[in-house]
Amino acid sequence: MKNKKIIIIGTRTRDAAGDFQSVYNEFKKWYNNGDIIISGGCPKGGDRFAEVIASRLGSTEANGKLIIHRPKKPLKHAPQYIWAKAFYDRNTVVANESEDDTVIIACVSKSKTGGGTGDTLSKVKKGIIVKV
Repeated sequence: MKNKKIIIIGTRTRDAAGDFQSVYNEFKKWYNNGDIIISGGCPKGGDRFAEVIASRLGSTEANGKLIIHRPKKPLKHAPQYIWAKAFYDRNTVVANESEDDTVIIACVSKSKTGGGTGDTLSKVKKGIIVKV
């Protein structure tokens, strides 16, 4: 049986312990030993949660059980729209990881729609989306 992918994404504004616990509780419902965890590489929010969970499970990039898609950073003084494009391009790469049995756990903003999390979700073509 093929191991499924679990993509964990989320807004940077939800980075508290309670937010992590909500994501982790949802993750435990779906995770089977050997599944692959995918993160977008942001140091806050859902991406960070994905990497913390992976660390707890011993899932690493080296053993193929963790995939991190860090955005390709433009030059330091590039215009803001160039930086935004780099992050939206990363969202596309993360969304393209989804397959029919992929679970996408999204820690969404409580106050706004859209943003990077909304962008990623809009690009997901396959899989099961769970919002927390």
